[in-house]
Amino acid sequence: MRITLLALLVCCFTLPFSALATDAQLGEKIFNKRCKVCHNSLTHQRKIGPGLQGVYEREAESGIGILTEARLHEWLQNPKSIKPNTRMPKYGPMQDVEKRQAVIDFLKTL
Repeated sequence: MRITLLALLVCCFTLPFSALATDAQLGEKIFNKRCKVCHNSLTHQRKIGPGLQGVYEREAESGIGILTEARLHEWLQNPKSIKPNTRMPKYGPMQDVEKRQAVIDFLKTL
């Protein structure tokens, strides 16, 4: 009985972390395919767009506010609805909420 309870507790506490890691890994793949051309992920150094190291919950260089999870969802889904003159394009994969969440999970790791 104790072993079963212990096993259940271990599963409950490790499952969300492994799911997040999987989402972040998917997000990294999407980032590398779609975003890396314009953004550095490991530095603050600018390419076409800003470097994204430490981007989560910091003030956005674009002036759109603090990049919380909700704000990142809005921004990635339709950047021009927030800042009409932005050069940030609207990408098809960002319309899928699961893929967008995966990219955000990846950004949280930077």
